[in-house]
Amino acid sequence: MIKLIGLRKLLTVRRFLALLLLSPVSLAQDATFVDNVLTLPKATVGEAAYSLELGLSVNQGNYDFGVLAAAEIPFTGTEGASVFDGAVLRVPTVDVGGTNYSLDLALISGDPIIFRLSGYAEVAAPTPTALAQATTLFDESIETQIVQSKCVVCHKAGLIANGSGLLFVNTSEGSAAANLGAFANYLNGSAAARTRILSMVTGVGHTGGKQMDAGDKLHQNLGEMLRLLLEHQAGI
Repeated sequence: MIKLIGLRKLLTVRRFLALLLLSPVSLAQDATFVDNVLTLPKATVGEAAYSLELGLSVNQGNYDFGVLAAAEIPFTGTEGASVFDGAVLRVPTVDVGGTNYSLDLALISGDPIIFRLSGYAEVAAPTPTALAQATTLFDESIETQIVQSKCVVCHKAGLIANGSGLLFVNTSEGSAAANLGAFANYLNGSAAARTRILSMVTGVGHTGGKQMDAGDKLHQNLGEMLRLLLEHQAGI
């Protein structure tokens, strides 16, 4: 059974109405647009919050959205939420066909509630964190090409580099994460440790001898991965 309720009066002249369903709308964090239904997991009106489902209809070239369902949810602030200011419902990001957009939906009717698309803009994908970039680079260019091909010959428990402070494990499920963690622990926020690794792999002061040429692709990848780990450890 659908119950029509008034949400609250805004800007002293508007009343924003919504439908509360007995079964609440999904509380997923990201807005979605699927089969002409715009789902907003969190939309705030003042200090109240709702999850909404809005159905799209095209009227004389206008893109209108009517309320299909709504459910009140706990208000925890406006971060990441769609925000209704009494005139416009602003959606910070929604995936439409693989591209993220921000939407401005102007309220054109309060009974029934209808919003009209009044503006939109493509939202750039967020830059991956330093740790995420380091992990991707390690998985794609270092774990197999450097660690397993060169380092584990000596840098493994019980072998010649046992006391080096930089020990790896052979390829297995989870080995990439463990070996990336070994580099992170060795660095421990020290740029000098990064310089030491990059020098030793070229044969300088390295019992295992030269493993790569300074400045070659392997050396560049290793240096960049270590730089990203340091950036992550510095909280940048």
